[in-house]
Amino acid sequence: MNAYLAARNRTDAGHLTIYAEYSNSKKIKRVATGVKGIHEKYWDNKNGLVKANGHKDVSGTNAQLKAALANLNDAVKTLYLANGNILPTVDQLNAHLAASTETIAAIVTEQPLVAELLGFITYQTETADWADATRKGFVTLSNNIKAYETAHRQTWKLSTLTNTDIEAWQHWLLKTYDYNNATLGKRVRLLRQFLREKQPQGVNMARVKALHSQMLTAPVVLHKSEIEALRALDLCQNPRLERVRDLQQAQIFSGLRFSDLMALRQHHIKSYGEGKIITIRPQKTVKTGKTVTIPVFAPLQEVLDKYKNAETGELELPVISNQKFNEYLKELCALVPQLNEPVVIEQKKRREIIVTTPPKYTLISSHSSRRSFCSLCLDLGFLPKQVMQWSGHSTLAAFQRYMGQNENQADIAEQFAQAYSSK
Repeated sequence: MNAYLAARNRTDAGHLTIYAEYSNSKKIKRVATGVKGIHEKYWDNKNGLVKANGHKDVSGTNAQLKAALANLNDAVKTLYLANGNILPTVDQLNAHLAASTETIAAIVTEQPLVAELLGFITYQTETADWADATRKGFVTLSNNIKAYETAHRQTWKLSTLTNTDIEAWQHWLLKTYDYNNATLGKRVRLLRQFLREKQPQGVNMARVKALHSQMLTAPVVLHKSEIEALRALDLCQNPRLERVRDLQQAQIFSGLRFSDLMALRQHHIKSYGEGKIITIRPQKTVKTGKTVTIPVFAPLQEVLDKYKNAETGELELPVISNQKFNEYLKELCALVPQLNEPVVIEQKKRREIIVTTPPKYTLISSHSSRRSFCSLCLDLGFLPKQVMQWSGHSTLAAFQRYMGQNENQADIAEQFAQAYSSK
């Protein structure tokens, strides 16, 4: 709308400062764009662009110039319409800009998206008690974006980010890292979580999706026979693995996340009728204040009794990092012959299905115990709504991702056949 980009303030070395300008009746309104130090040989005056190699971030710089010009044109257009389709004077434009609460210049002080993301990670880690795996996932996302920016000589900013940028980044991830669909889906899901906090204007959040669909498979869980085999292991000569097994059993029979198990204290355990219950606020829901109440089943009570200090009465569970716990869990589970059997794992890579058959013990982690709790309770006949109250799941969709395959598939088929034939 009659505004333009102009190169001014040429230095002796040939460097220029770029402004967005509007002129009328021999008067000029000049607005800083924040772009300066561009050598004249790299300035395309006709198209109002910095040429290739004219800046370390040519794409980001041109986007900044485009935003500054668009803002100035928007102001001119607003006044043009208000004047009855007559171009505003520079004095009118000055008054309008002075009264406006929004800056017309490009966002010179705007941080790169990666810097915003790292700030988001720090804030959430400190205030939301993120699990270590969540923090690492976001750090990997940040590294992926930085690597893409380096490869394409550009810098993402929230003010200029578009869905096209996100799709191009996904294509690059697939080509560069050969990610399967599940891994790509995790990256996009974390990016979407971050962008929902920031709400960038140029991004349609409904379209922030992974390029390829994931294959929905049942999670790896420990079944009753495998749990009993672990409980039956003689670990008297290996106190380290004995402590790991105790923590695993406490998780399997409480459904607590590992971080919440490490935070469990005696004051969380209360008498209730004939038995006991655990009432605890999961670290994941500290913000909302939501608590979960879990019945203390007999196998869990055995572990709690074992680690209760006889003198102080306090609960003193073994302390270990999640990383070491996951490492030792695999060592523990490898002692059970059943868990050395291969399991079929199917993953999608683009449109291809990749099948692997690793030993089951290699897939066991601390979160497997939480999933095992949910599946075991369902196998024992408890209703999903009841188990969700114990596990803290707020939606059935989230809870269903924790349901492993039933150990007694053959028995179920026989029960169905009998019931069907009796009708």
